[in-house]
Amino acid sequence: MNDDELLSELGEAVRAAEEVPASFVAAGRAAFAWRNLDAELAALTYDSATSGVLAGTRSEPAALRALTFVARELTIELEVTPDALLGQVVPPQAGELELLGRDGSARTASVDEIGWFAVRPAPVGMFRLRLRTADGASVLTEWTTL
Repeated sequence: MNDDELLSELGEAVRAAEEVPASFVAAGRAAFAWRNLDAELAALTYDSATSGVLAGTRSEPAALRALTFVARELTIELEVTPDALLGQVVPPQAGELELLGRDGSARTASVDEIGWFAVRPAPVGMFRLRLRTADGASVLTEWTTL
């Protein structure tokens, strides 16, 4: 065996040792899928951008976009402005809102005792919201694109 063959075999051995076994990857993906098990999913029930407006009835698009997500115990109502995502939790309650981007980014905003929150700047691309109320409830919205 010459030096080149020996180096080639050593390189293959090192690469094989660094590879993650497929079973580990599958187990990691399965565990990740269960990360939101404790959160109730809030469904998008209203979007002003797709709310059945008849063609030709509006000369200009609405200045604000409104979205409503409904869960069993609460509703998250949103207004999208050019620079912010403004919202209200109904019934009013304090908590923390997390805006999760599809790229893994996250931003948090406080929800005051009357359920009001603001996220600045407005999200770009796909996002979802996770609301954790002061009494321990956790609600996660569907993925949405503005």
